[in-house]
Order: sequence, then C-alpha cells, then structure tokens
Amino acid sequence: MTVLVTGAAGRLGRAVVTGFAERGQVVALDRTALDVTDRHAVHEAVRAHRPEVVVNCSAWTDVDGCESDPDRARRTNAEAVGHLSEAADRVGAHLVHVSTDFVFDGRADTPYPEDHPTGPLSTYGATKLAGEEAAGPSVTVMRTSWLQPADTPGMVERVLADLAGDDPVLLSDQRRACPTFVADLVPVLARLADERVAGVVHATNAGSTSWFQFARHVATLAGQNLDRIAACPDPGLDGSLPAYRPAYSALDNSVLRSLGHPGLRDHRDAVAEAVARAVG
Repeated sequence: MTVLVTGAAGRLGRAVVTGFAERGQVVALDRTALDVTDRHAVHEAVRAHRPEVVVNCSAWTDVDGCESDPDRARRTNAEAVGHLSEAADRVGAHLVHVSTDFVFDGRADTPYPEDHPTGPLSTYGATKLAGEEAAGPSVTVMRTSWLQPADTPGMVERVLADLAGDDPVLLSDQRRACPTFVADLVPVLARLADERVAGVVHATNAGSTSWFQFARHVATLAGQNLDRIAACPDPGLDGSLPAYRPAYSALDNSVLRSLGHPGLRDHRDAVAEAVARAVG
C-alpha cells in the first residue's frame, strides 16, 4: 500500500509517517515539498504517486494568525482540502482529513457527538469547518483536540520543566477539552483509512480536563508540590487575543463506538506514561 501524507513535518504528520511506514510505502510531503493550496501541484503529486490512501495533516493552525489573514486561512484550511479530495478521487484513493474541536462554539457542558450543530468562534474554526465541507461525503473527517506529540516535548514536559524552576506555574482552568496523544491517535487513523470510513469521526483520548488540572495531575505523578500550580484567566475567552476559543470542546467518540472500534485510553494513563519516561 502507498500512503501519501501531507503536512508530514507537523506533530501529527511525523507520527503518521512513522506509523504507516511498516504498512507499505509512505510518501511524506511537507510544505516545502507540496503547496497544498496549489491545485495543479496537488493533482500532479497524487497522480505521480497513485496512493491508495491520502492523509491530510496540513493546516494553518496559528489560531490568532488566521484572524489577521483570513484569505491564507481559507486557502490552506478549506480550499486545499477540496484539491486533495478531488485528486484522491481521481486515482481511487481514500482521503483521511484531520479537523478540529474548534468547529464548536463551546457552549455545551457534555462532550460533543459528531452530529452536534457546529458554530465556530474564530476564522481558524470557520475555515476548518469549510474544509470539512470541501472534503465531501466519502472522505474520513477525523476531528481531534489538544494534540500531544510523540517525538518532541509536549505539555507534560513543559509542566515538568516549569516545576523545575522557582516561579508559580500559571495555567487556565477555564477551558476544557480532551488532550490527545498522537501515539494513541495514529492507530485509529490507520484503521479508519483501512475501512474507508465515510463522514465525521471524533477521535480523542478519553477524559476531559483543563490545562490547570492537567498540570496538577503531572505534578502529583512527579511527586511535586501541587501548590506550585496556580489557575489564571484564559486570554482566549476574555478577548485579550485576536481569536476566541471554545470554553468547552470535549468530543464524544460515538462513531468509533458504533463502528466497534476500541476507544482510546484515558489521557491520564498517557500522561502517567509520559511522566514516567521523562523522570526516568
């Protein structure tokens, strides 16, 4: 099997390339190798490699940057998905497109199922939603949230580094979602690709939390003083930043359950593993 991965240099793209390497040939294209906003270049790349699967990890994820350049956001997060979907369809490939919890407005207080009405608060969220629509009905649209990398420091390592200093560790307790570790996510993505699942699928580690609570869990596991972790206001909610963030964006993985797929483990188990690895 040949798998073409766009956005191959990103935190998820790198893990997808590694995860699919044992399954066949992987064509890893980062932004320098393929400008996904160039329709002709996208069609040329897909036609040249004729993959069975295309995984689109490319996106402009600078949430505040998207507010200042909505045209670039639209080209990268929306129009490019249409180019990839069209090109994949022409060679009979299945496209898996990665989307985000930011398509929701954050007003819920229970995890969002796939069929819940959307309502993005930002240009980033709006263009990612437009990308889902541009993908078309036969594509796998996999929404996820708060991605934690497998091969570089993530939030666990950041908290541990901050705890090694003398200053309070200030984090928001006002936004809640599901931290998702890419090492747990990639096998789910691969299975969705194998089964050519059509439509929107939520895929996150289980359990919602805030970054404040996340950090306290890290501190507990590392034997650190919990009083070092302090809650602070979230600039993504009070208008201090260009883009608003959803206050609550936990995702319910209901489609995965309906497909009979095993759920992703609780994020706290992944955190425990990361802490153990970091502290030796």
